[in-house]
Amino acid sequence: MSILDQSYKAYSFANHKEVYLALEKCFVFFSIKYYLIGANARDVQLYKAGAKPNRGTADIDFAVMLPDIEKYNELKTHLLNNGFDQARGNLPYRLIYSASNTVIDLLPFGQIAQKSTVQFSERKMGLSVVGLHEVALDTEVFEHPEGFTIPVTPAHGIVILKLISWSEKPERTKDLMDIKALLDAAWELYVDEIFVENSEYSDLFDDDFATHIVAARVMGRKMQNILNRDAHLKTLIINELEKELNDKAASKSQYIIAGTEQSMQEIQLIFNALLMGINDK
Repeated sequence: MSILDQSYKAYSFANHKEVYLALEKCFVFFSIKYYLIGANARDVQLYKAGAKPNRGTADIDFAVMLPDIEKYNELKTHLLNNGFDQARGNLPYRLIYSASNTVIDLLPFGQIAQKSTVQFSERKMGLSVVGLHEVALDTEVFEHPEGFTIPVTPAHGIVILKLISWSEKPERTKDLMDIKALLDAAWELYVDEIFVENSEYSDLFDDDFATHIVAARVMGRKMQNILNRDAHLKTLIINELEKELNDKAASKSQYIIAGTEQSMQEIQLIFNALLMGINDK
């Protein structure tokens, strides 16, 4: 998309060029592997699909791969000396970019984590980082319309992280809304792969072909590539989807049909296709 085309400014990532470049400079200085997660990454995928963002956000979330808490504190100190401030409150991973008052969450993963948890000594708190390492192996490079690149979570990686978040905090219905938005956009994201000659998805063409169901199953297969890296993570995601499909009384799908023309049954069919893709051989 041309920089002259201003439609991208409806997306959260359009507002943060200065912050991205300031963070990138620091990450490169420390030779840190990093990638964009959260709502900004969601908006990147919706933008690629030509879909409107389903909700706004003013925050930026990055996952940063680090060996230990000392290196994390060193990174934070460098940022605090270069245009960032510590955010108020009890979240040690949250900073503020002073020039624009933008909230930044730097979520560490890698060797710094023990049993998928990072312990912050200054607040004596733990942060779950389940899935960040596995998803990091599937990151994509996004070419920002303003002429620079950002490593971002792919759509199927975001869905995995959202399902993890939802399992840890079931009250966060916005995670379910984001999953729904990405599933709605999945056909546009994958259509070129689906229709390519000798497509690995050719087995999904049958008499009952429906684009939204096929796209969800393709996403499930892509999720499978990440989930196969960790048996516990795969079990967690499958259990979360099965719980949503099997326990109708406790189903959260009711929260995502408001304002749409889809029924509860249609939403469940999409989630079922996602689960089938994860389990496909």
